[in-house]
Amino acid sequence: MHRILSLLIIAPLTWALCTPAHGDGFITRRTTHFILNHTAQDKGIADRLLREIEEIRKRIITDTGKDFPGETVVIIAPTVESFQKLQAGNGKIPLWAAGVAYPEENLIILRSPFSVRTGHPDLMKIFSHELTHIAVGRALSGKATPFWLAEGLAMYESREWDFSRTAVLIRATLTGTLIPLSRLTKGFPAEGDRAELAYAESFMFVSFLINRIGQNAFQRFILDYSDHGDTEGALRRATGLSSQELEQKWLLYLKLRISWFPVITSATTVWFVATIIFITGYIRKRKHGLTTLKRWEEEEGQEYEPKEQ
Repeated sequence: MHRILSLLIIAPLTWALCTPAHGDGFITRRTTHFILNHTAQDKGIADRLLREIEEIRKRIITDTGKDFPGETVVIIAPTVESFQKLQAGNGKIPLWAAGVAYPEENLIILRSPFSVRTGHPDLMKIFSHELTHIAVGRALSGKATPFWLAEGLAMYESREWDFSRTAVLIRATLTGTLIPLSRLTKGFPAEGDRAELAYAESFMFVSFLINRIGQNAFQRFILDYSDHGDTEGALRRATGLSSQELEQKWLLYLKLRISWFPVITSATTVWFVATIIFITGYIRKRKHGLTTLKRWEEEEGQEYEPKEQ
Protein backbone atom coordinates (compact mmCIF):
# COMPACT_ATOMS: atom_id res chain seq x y z
CA MET A 1 0.00 0.00 0.00
CA HIS A 2 1.06 3.61 -0.14
CA ARG A 3 1.49 6.65 2.03
CA ILE A 4 -1.85 8.23 1.22
CA LEU A 5 -3.36 5.34 3.23
CA SER A 6 -6.01 4.42 0.72
CA LEU A 7 -7.31 1.36 -1.07
CA LEU A 8 -8.70 0.60 -4.50
CA ILE A 9 -11.26 -2.18 -4.49
CA ILE A 10 -12.68 -3.51 -7.73
CA ALA A 11 -15.28 -5.84 -6.23
CA PRO A 12 -18.77 -4.29 -6.28
CA LEU A 13 -20.72 -3.46 -3.16
CA THR A 14 -24.33 -4.21 -2.42
CA TRP A 15 -25.68 -0.66 -2.58
CA ALA A 16 -28.33 -1.10 0.09
CA LEU A 17 -25.67 -2.15 2.58
CA CYS A 18 -23.37 0.82 2.13
CA THR A 19 -25.79 3.75 2.00
CA PRO A 20 -25.83 5.68 5.31
CA ALA A 21 -29.20 5.73 6.99
CA HIS A 22 -30.62 9.05 8.19
CA GLY A 23 -30.81 7.53 11.65
CA ASP A 24 -27.03 7.28 11.69
CA GLY A 25 -26.81 11.08 11.85
CA PHE A 26 -25.55 11.57 8.29
CA ILE A 27 -26.17 14.85 6.49
CA THR A 28 -26.56 14.61 2.71
CA ARG A 29 -25.39 17.45 0.46
CA ARG A 30 -25.17 17.59 -3.34
CA THR A 31 -23.20 19.28 -6.08
CA THR A 32 -23.43 18.82 -9.84
CA HIS A 33 -21.50 15.54 -9.85
CA PHE A 34 -21.43 14.44 -6.20
CA ILE A 35 -23.57 13.28 -3.29
CA LEU A 36 -21.65 13.93 -0.06
CA ASN A 37 -22.67 12.24 3.20
CA HIS A 38 -21.10 13.29 6.50
CA THR A 39 -21.95 13.75 10.16
CA ALA A 40 -21.94 16.99 12.13
CA GLN A 41 -18.41 16.42 13.50
CA ASP A 42 -17.01 16.58 9.96
CA LYS A 43 -18.90 19.65 8.78
CA GLY A 44 -15.69 21.71 8.55
CA ILE A 45 -13.83 19.32 6.26
CA ALA A 46 -17.05 18.67 4.32
CA ASP A 47 -17.50 22.41 3.73
CA ARG A 48 -13.96 22.64 2.38
CA LEU A 49 -14.45 19.57 0.23
CA LEU A 50 -17.66 20.99 -1.23
CA ARG A 51 -15.86 24.22 -2.16
CA GLU A 52 -13.19 22.34 -4.10
CA ILE A 53 -14.83 19.07 -5.14
CA GLU A 54 -15.98 20.09 -8.62
CA GLU A 55 -12.66 21.77 -9.43
CA ILE A 56 -10.76 18.64 -8.39
CA ARG A 57 -12.98 16.55 -10.65
CA LYS A 58 -12.54 18.99 -13.54
CA ARG A 59 -8.74 18.81 -13.19
CA ILE A 60 -8.72 15.01 -13.26
CA ILE A 61 -11.10 14.81 -16.22
CA THR A 62 -9.00 17.37 -18.09
CA ASP A 63 -5.93 15.17 -17.71
CA THR A 64 -7.63 11.89 -18.64
CA GLY A 65 -9.65 13.48 -21.44
CA LYS A 66 -12.60 11.21 -20.73
CA ASP A 67 -15.60 12.12 -18.60
CA PHE A 68 -17.90 9.60 -16.97
CA PRO A 69 -21.63 9.80 -16.21
CA GLY A 70 -23.46 9.62 -12.92
CA GLU A 71 -23.06 11.12 -9.48
CA THR A 72 -20.15 9.99 -7.33
CA VAL A 73 -21.25 9.15 -3.80
CA VAL A 74 -18.76 10.24 -1.12
CA ILE A 75 -19.19 9.11 2.48
CA ILE A 76 -17.09 10.46 5.35
CA ALA A 77 -17.30 7.77 8.03
CA PRO A 78 -17.13 9.37 11.51
CA THR A 79 -15.50 6.40 13.29
CA VAL A 80 -13.28 3.44 12.45
CA GLU A 81 -16.22 1.16 13.25
CA SER A 82 -18.55 2.91 10.79
CA PHE A 83 -15.76 3.00 8.18
CA GLN A 84 -15.45 -0.79 8.45
CA LYS A 85 -19.20 -1.34 8.49
CA LEU A 86 -19.74 0.70 5.32
CA GLN A 87 -17.48 -1.65 3.35
CA ALA A 88 -20.29 -4.21 3.51
CA GLY A 89 -19.43 -7.45 1.69
CA ASN A 90 -15.71 -6.72 1.19
CA GLY A 91 -14.70 -7.82 4.66
CA LYS A 92 -12.45 -6.08 7.14
CA ILE A 93 -10.44 -3.15 5.77
CA PRO A 94 -6.96 -2.57 7.32
CA LEU A 95 -6.98 -0.16 10.25
CA TRP A 96 -4.41 2.05 8.56
CA ALA A 97 -6.66 2.71 5.55
CA ALA A 98 -8.12 6.22 5.36
CA GLY A 99 -10.00 5.92 2.07
CA VAL A 100 -11.46 3.32 -0.28
CA ALA A 101 -12.55 3.67 -3.91
CA TYR A 102 -15.13 1.45 -5.61
CA PRO A 103 -15.05 2.38 -9.33
CA GLU A 104 -17.82 -0.03 -10.31
CA GLU A 105 -20.15 1.60 -7.79
CA ASN A 106 -18.88 5.17 -8.33
CA LEU A 107 -18.40 5.28 -4.59
CA ILE A 108 -15.72 6.70 -2.27
CA ILE A 109 -15.64 5.99 1.47
CA LEU A 110 -13.34 8.21 3.54
CA ARG A 111 -12.41 7.90 7.18
CA SER A 112 -12.89 11.01 9.28
CA PRO A 113 -9.64 12.62 10.45
CA PHE A 114 -11.22 12.67 13.91
CA SER A 115 -11.12 8.85 13.97
CA VAL A 116 -7.33 8.73 13.46
CA ARG A 117 -5.43 8.83 16.75
CA THR A 118 -1.95 9.37 15.33
CA GLY A 119 -0.91 11.50 12.39
CA HIS A 120 -2.94 14.05 10.48
CA PRO A 121 -4.26 12.58 7.23
CA ASP A 122 -4.98 15.19 4.56
CA LEU A 123 -8.52 14.30 3.54
CA MET A 124 -8.36 16.54 0.47
CA LYS A 125 -5.38 14.59 -0.88
CA ILE A 126 -6.99 11.29 0.00
CA PHE A 127 -10.19 12.32 -1.78
CA SER A 128 -8.24 13.44 -4.89
CA HIS A 129 -6.39 10.12 -4.91
CA GLU A 130 -9.58 8.08 -4.62
CA LEU A 131 -11.48 10.15 -7.19
CA THR A 132 -8.66 9.52 -9.66
CA HIS A 133 -9.13 5.77 -9.15
CA ILE A 134 -12.84 6.25 -9.86
CA ALA A 135 -12.20 8.34 -12.99
CA VAL A 136 -9.61 5.95 -14.42
CA GLY A 137 -11.60 2.84 -13.56
CA ARG A 138 -14.72 4.16 -15.24
CA ALA A 139 -12.85 5.67 -18.20
CA LEU A 140 -11.24 2.34 -19.04
CA SER A 141 -14.59 0.57 -19.31
CA GLY A 142 -13.71 -2.52 -17.30
CA LYS A 143 -10.21 -2.97 -18.77
CA ALA A 144 -7.47 -4.00 -16.34
CA THR A 145 -5.75 -0.77 -15.33
CA PRO A 146 -1.93 -0.78 -15.58
CA PHE A 147 -0.56 -0.41 -12.06
CA TRP A 148 1.76 2.45 -12.99
CA LEU A 149 -1.22 4.32 -14.45
CA ALA A 150 -3.59 3.70 -11.55
CA GLU A 151 -1.13 4.66 -8.82
CA GLY A 152 1.01 7.14 -10.74
CA LEU A 153 -1.93 9.26 -11.88
CA ALA A 154 -3.60 9.08 -8.44
CA MET A 155 -0.41 10.38 -6.84
CA TYR A 156 -0.03 13.02 -9.55
CA GLU A 157 -3.58 14.35 -9.12
CA SER A 158 -3.35 14.38 -5.31
CA ARG A 159 0.01 16.19 -5.47
CA GLU A 160 1.83 13.46 -3.52
CA TRP A 161 5.53 14.13 -3.59
CA ASP A 162 8.17 14.75 -0.97
CA PHE A 163 11.91 14.59 -0.41
CA SER A 164 11.85 10.94 0.62
CA ARG A 165 10.48 9.93 -2.79
CA THR A 166 13.12 12.07 -4.49
CA ALA A 167 15.72 10.29 -2.35
CA VAL A 168 14.33 6.90 -3.39
CA LEU A 169 14.68 7.80 -7.07
CA ILE A 170 18.16 9.26 -6.66
CA ARG A 171 19.33 6.18 -4.78
CA ALA A 172 17.95 3.84 -7.45
CA THR A 173 19.45 5.94 -10.24
CA LEU A 174 22.88 6.09 -8.58
CA THR A 175 22.91 2.33 -7.94
CA GLY A 176 21.37 1.32 -11.27
CA THR A 177 18.40 -0.37 -9.58
CA LEU A 178 15.47 1.37 -11.25
CA ILE A 179 12.60 -0.99 -12.03
CA PRO A 180 11.92 -1.35 -15.80
CA LEU A 181 8.59 0.26 -16.60
CA SER A 182 7.35 -2.91 -18.28
CA ARG A 183 7.39 -4.61 -14.86
CA LEU A 184 5.09 -1.99 -13.35
CA THR A 185 2.15 -2.78 -15.61
CA LYS A 186 0.71 -5.87 -13.95
CA GLY A 187 1.85 -5.35 -10.38
CA PHE A 188 4.23 -3.77 -7.88
CA PRO A 189 6.92 -5.47 -5.78
CA ALA A 190 5.69 -6.58 -2.36
CA GLU A 191 8.92 -5.68 -0.57
CA GLY A 192 8.76 -2.27 1.12
CA ASP A 193 11.68 -0.39 -0.45
CA ARG A 194 11.00 -1.70 -3.94
CA ALA A 195 7.31 -0.92 -3.55
CA GLU A 196 8.21 2.66 -2.59
CA LEU A 197 10.36 2.86 -5.71
CA ALA A 198 7.51 1.51 -7.86
CA TYR A 199 5.18 4.25 -6.64
CA ALA A 200 7.83 6.93 -7.14
CA GLU A 201 8.64 5.75 -10.66
CA SER A 202 4.95 5.56 -11.55
CA PHE A 203 4.38 9.14 -10.40
CA MET A 204 7.36 10.36 -12.41
CA PHE A 205 6.36 8.44 -15.55
CA VAL A 206 2.84 9.88 -15.50
CA SER A 207 4.30 13.36 -14.90
CA PHE A 208 6.60 12.78 -17.88
CA LEU A 209 3.75 11.71 -20.15
CA ILE A 210 1.53 14.67 -19.25
CA ASN A 211 4.13 17.43 -18.98
CA ARG A 212 6.79 16.42 -21.49
CA ILE A 213 5.12 14.21 -24.10
CA GLY A 214 1.93 16.25 -23.81
CA GLN A 215 -1.53 16.19 -22.26
CA ASN A 216 -3.15 15.47 -25.64
CA ALA A 217 -0.94 12.41 -26.12
CA PHE A 218 -1.82 11.21 -22.61
CA GLN A 219 -5.51 11.61 -23.38
CA ARG A 220 -5.07 9.66 -26.64
CA PHE A 221 -3.39 6.90 -24.66
CA ILE A 222 -6.33 6.68 -22.23
CA LEU A 223 -8.87 6.58 -25.09
CA ASP A 224 -6.87 4.02 -27.09
CA TYR A 225 -6.32 1.78 -24.09
CA SER A 226 -10.02 1.92 -23.18
CA ASP A 227 -10.79 0.67 -26.72
CA HIS A 228 -8.12 -2.00 -27.11
CA GLY A 229 -6.64 -2.82 -23.68
CA ASP A 230 -3.11 -2.96 -25.10
CA THR A 231 -0.69 -0.90 -22.99
CA GLU A 232 2.34 -0.89 -25.29
CA GLY A 233 0.26 -0.46 -28.43
CA ALA A 234 -1.74 2.40 -26.92
CA LEU A 235 1.43 4.20 -25.81
CA ARG A 236 3.03 3.75 -29.24
CA ARG A 237 -0.01 5.00 -31.11
CA ALA A 238 -0.49 7.94 -28.73
CA THR A 239 3.13 9.11 -28.57
CA GLY A 240 4.63 7.89 -31.84
CA LEU A 241 7.45 6.26 -29.85
CA SER A 242 8.33 2.63 -29.23
CA SER A 243 8.39 1.44 -25.63
CA GLN A 244 12.21 1.48 -25.68
CA GLU A 245 12.34 5.04 -27.06
CA LEU A 246 9.76 6.19 -24.54
CA GLU A 247 11.65 4.68 -21.62
CA GLN A 248 14.92 6.29 -22.73
CA LYS A 249 13.26 9.71 -22.92
CA TRP A 250 11.69 9.11 -19.51
CA LEU A 251 15.05 8.24 -17.96
CA LEU A 252 16.47 11.52 -19.24
CA TYR A 253 13.43 13.39 -17.91
CA LEU A 254 13.86 11.61 -14.57
CA LYS A 255 17.47 12.73 -14.22
CA LEU A 256 16.60 16.33 -15.11
CA ARG A 257 13.68 16.44 -12.66
CA ILE A 258 15.86 15.33 -9.75
CA SER A 259 16.94 18.88 -9.08
CA TRP A 260 20.49 18.39 -7.82
CA PHE A 261 21.29 15.18 -9.69
CA PRO A 262 22.92 16.95 -12.69
CA VAL A 263 25.52 18.66 -10.45
CA ILE A 264 26.78 15.34 -9.07
CA THR A 265 29.90 14.72 -11.12
CA SER A 266 32.71 13.48 -8.92
CA ALA A 267 32.94 10.03 -7.37
CA THR A 268 33.48 11.58 -3.94
CA THR A 269 30.30 13.61 -4.23
CA VAL A 270 28.36 10.62 -5.49
CA TRP A 271 29.25 8.49 -2.49
CA PHE A 272 28.71 11.36 -0.07
CA VAL A 273 25.22 11.97 -1.47
CA ALA A 274 24.49 8.25 -1.54
CA THR A 275 25.48 7.98 2.13
CA ILE A 276 23.18 10.86 3.07
CA ILE A 277 20.34 9.27 1.14
CA PHE A 278 20.77 5.87 2.80
CA ILE A 279 20.96 7.47 6.25
CA THR A 280 17.83 9.51 5.51
CA GLY A 281 16.04 6.37 4.36
CA TYR A 282 17.05 4.47 7.50
CA ILE A 283 15.87 7.26 9.82
CA ARG A 284 12.59 7.59 7.94
CA LYS A 285 11.96 3.84 8.03
CA ARG A 286 12.76 3.61 11.74
CA LYS A 287 10.52 6.57 12.55
CA HIS A 288 7.72 5.09 10.44
CA GLY A 289 8.12 1.75 12.21
CA LEU A 290 7.89 3.32 15.67
CA THR A 291 4.84 5.35 14.63
CA THR A 292 3.17 2.24 13.23
CA LEU A 293 3.83 0.26 16.41
CA LYS A 294 2.39 3.07 18.51
CA ARG A 295 -0.70 3.26 16.31
CA TRP A 296 -1.19 -0.49 16.50
CA GLU A 297 -0.95 -0.37 20.28
CA GLU A 298 -3.52 2.43 20.45
CA GLU A 299 -5.90 0.87 17.97
CA GLU A 300 -5.52 -2.72 19.14
CA GLY A 301 -8.86 -4.01 20.14
CA GLN A 302 -10.70 -1.57 17.90
CA GLU A 303 -10.79 -3.93 14.93
CA TYR A 304 -14.30 -4.33 13.73
CA GLU A 305 -15.70 -7.27 11.80
CA PRO A 306 -18.28 -5.79 9.40
CA LYS A 307 -21.59 -7.57 9.43
CA GLU A 308 -24.28 -7.55 6.83
CA GLN A 309 -27.50 -5.96 7.85
